[in-house]
Amino acid sequence: MNLWRTRNALTRLRLAFSPLIPSLLEDLRISFVKLVSDFLRATTLHKQIKALAHKFGVIKLPNKVPLLNGSSVQQFQSPSDKPIIFTSYCVAADSPGNLKFCGGTKELNYLVKLVRERGYEAYIVSYDGTYEPWLFDHQPHISLDKFQEIIRQNNNIRCVTSWAIATAFVEVSPSLYFWDMELAHTEHDHFPALAELYRYKIKNTAAISRTIQAWHMAHFQRSCVIIPNLLDTSVWFPTSLNRKSDRIGFMIEGSHTEEYIDIIRNLTQEKGFEFEFYQISGVESEVLVGMHTCEVFLSLNIGKDPLWGEGCPRTVIEALASGCVVIAFDILGNRETIQDNFNSVLVSRYRPDLMAEGLVRLYSSTGEIERLRENARALIESCHTFDDRWPAVKEFLHL
Repeated sequence: MNLWRTRNALTRLRLAFSPLIPSLLEDLRISFVKLVSDFLRATTLHKQIKALAHKFGVIKLPNKVPLLNGSSVQQFQSPSDKPIIFTSYCVAADSPGNLKFCGGTKELNYLVKLVRERGYEAYIVSYDGTYEPWLFDHQPHISLDKFQEIIRQNNNIRCVTSWAIATAFVEVSPSLYFWDMELAHTEHDHFPALAELYRYKIKNTAAISRTIQAWHMAHFQRSCVIIPNLLDTSVWFPTSLNRKSDRIGFMIEGSHTEEYIDIIRNLTQEKGFEFEFYQISGVESEVLVGMHTCEVFLSLNIGKDPLWGEGCPRTVIEALASGCVVIAFDILGNRETIQDNFNSVLVSRYRPDLMAEGLVRLYSSTGEIERLRENARALIESCHTFDDRWPAVKEFLHL
């Protein structure tokens, strides 16, 4: 009965019953073929039809290669060239797929960088081939028209999107590899589009978190590869050269940010601490410089969805990689990276007072910040590098 209370009840019902229709049709087809075959055999017509078909070249035997024991197997020609990989979330001219300060943009940019480093030709597709400059390095972009030109000449391709309603890219792509980063959309407004893609276009799926992975497996009865946040550790690494004592970094994460910072400041002052709360902003290079100056980073991201929160808050993993200890809200994405009181601190969502308590605890316990920082560094270096992510990417893209 819960099915009827969802926003996509009709789509879910259709999704549940649609697998039965092909099975029923296939059963009818098999029964009909058997009936006709039995009739032909009973009348010996099948021998005459087969002889005529062979005589006029309608039936051709496949190429065979001999084996040592005298038997043979069918010979297939496997492609020798590596596939060309395209990534995009291009919807239309007014939503071209090149957003600035977007976590999904950065993830797809890193995916292209990773596969190019492994010797594959790869591109990001935006509507007109342009992008907003804000990352350290932007991978090659091509226009939608150029993308169509290339795929007309090549059939060994992989088309990757993280946006089920990326209409301009999806409609042109012969098949899709879907990397889900945000249940706030997938579960709700994108669900009907995603269900259609699963029926006709999706060849493989990946998820940026275990929760999203389980969601796809439960809804669509298909395997789903786990590919957590990609991170370029050649850029994001810790240094103590510019770190300032008692500096607490934060970003503007919504209209609640100023109120939450005031609450945290007042509560920590009541406990006798005078922290410098430092706002980090700007393009990627400016964010990195700011991170390197902070001891602790407050992730004030409360997420887009009341239930799921945020799919992949990238700032958290970048803060950890930069040497900050993080205090973050316990939402989807954060809990995939942070193990509470092992490599940073998680607190209940909408509770800036608990963030204040966490700060006081960190600075009241000798060596606690350094312990958490070292554990975070070990985690990043052991499982968040490009080398560590490569096996999962290969599995996802069938490389």
